[in-house]
Amino acid sequence: MTTVQHPNGNGKAVAAPAVSDPPPPKLVRFGDVLGAFRADAQAAFDARVHNTPRGPVTGLRELDDVLGNVLQPGVHIVQGGSGVGKTAYALQIAATCGYPALFVSCEMHLVELLRRHTARATGTYLDRLKSGELAPDDAVRKAEQAIATAPWLALADATQSYLNPQLLKDFAQAVKGDARHVLVVVDSVHSWAEASPLGLSEYDTLNAHLGELRRIAALLNCPILGVAERNRVSMKEGGLNSAAGSRKFEYGAESVVGLAVDDGKDAPVLPPPQKPITLTVEKNRNGASGMRLKAIFNGALQRFADRESGG
Repeated sequence: MTTVQHPNGNGKAVAAPAVSDPPPPKLVRFGDVLGAFRADAQAAFDARVHNTPRGPVTGLRELDDVLGNVLQPGVHIVQGGSGVGKTAYALQIAATCGYPALFVSCEMHLVELLRRHTARATGTYLDRLKSGELAPDDAVRKAEQAIATAPWLALADATQSYLNPQLLKDFAQAVKGDARHVLVVVDSVHSWAEASPLGLSEYDTLNAHLGELRRIAALLNCPILGVAERNRVSMKEGGLNSAAGSRKFEYGAESVVGLAVDDGKDAPVLPPPQKPITLTVEKNRNGASGMRLKAIFNGALQRFADRESGG
């Protein structure tokens, strides 16, 4: 049975309970849904009264407000051009979402992910962690400090071999353990699909893997954040249809958020290494869409922040 170290109060490994297949479709009337409706209303009320998130959040106040103050179960897509900070955005959310999280890395090696997490969590410039100017013991102490800030974050290394959907689901269930929620991050969906042995076209392979993500999200009743590459035509401008390879990115998602460096005439001039970033909510099933939110990305610290709060 798959196990992970899951901090549930006693520090012991928690075995993942079996996840059954979904029940077959059934015919119901609205009255049959009333019990689930009441439970959902109670959960929303309790979260508001106790000022606690109902589930994983992004940690960016303006974005969370627009998305309904929680990442709802289902697939959420973040897309943007090269170098805009998609991995940093996804890793920060996984580390700070308030619940257990599984980060599936299909591109970046785990040591580099730990370096980036350490930079953000400890306020240590990323270059200092790479340059050799820190003695190994000092670097390790900073990494240990960073690890302690995200004890419920688990990593799946899919950089060298394909992570099949069943194993991804098993990993996510193991990370969730007895917690109420879990967040799954896939960085990136394109790289994950490309490693598949299915032998299908890019379009069909992406569609199959996006379908698997929706299935896993439904089985575990959890949000999945997928990082997507942009197509060449939309590399700079972005837009709802800018994810490369398949329209299923936008049609099947709960939300689609585009990241872009804000280089307009009204963009603020920030001291390096900070960059003004615009987060465009291209799609949002749980609130308003078309919103353009302002943030700051500090590349040296691998950290996103609401613009008014600084980098």
